[in-house]
Amino acid sequence: MQRVISTGVVAAGTVLLIAVLIFLREPVVDAGENGLFANDCCGTVKLADGEMLLNGQRTISYIVARDADGPYILPRFDVGVVSDQGLDVDGTRSVRKLRLDRLPLATKLTLHEGLTPYAFKRLTPHLRN
Repeated sequence: MQRVISTGVVAAGTVLLIAVLIFLREPVVDAGENGLFANDCCGTVKLADGEMLLNGQRTISYIVARDADGPYILPRFDVGVVSDQGLDVDGTRSVRKLRLDRLPLATKLTLHEGLTPYAFKRLTPHLRN
């Protein structure tokens, strides 16, 4: 009888943990992050409704979320900076968060490559519906 109860408690705990993780990673609906962001060394990042276009060439899906440090973009694959080449996508590395300065109406997107931050400034005006 105790074994059945223990198994039930473990199963309920597992379901609860999965539900919490799903809700924590739930995208922010209509976050207002859409726009074109640029950096002199790396090029451009265009955010549009869950699709990130890097330097007008490669599209990657992303979600918008928040944590204790504020809002961020979490791409499907890791986006990094390669010296003298610009942005790079690597499916073998752990995905890094790209930080937004605020939501809605973000004006800056920051990508960290090691200890070096690369700030992308918004080029497009904020459009309100």
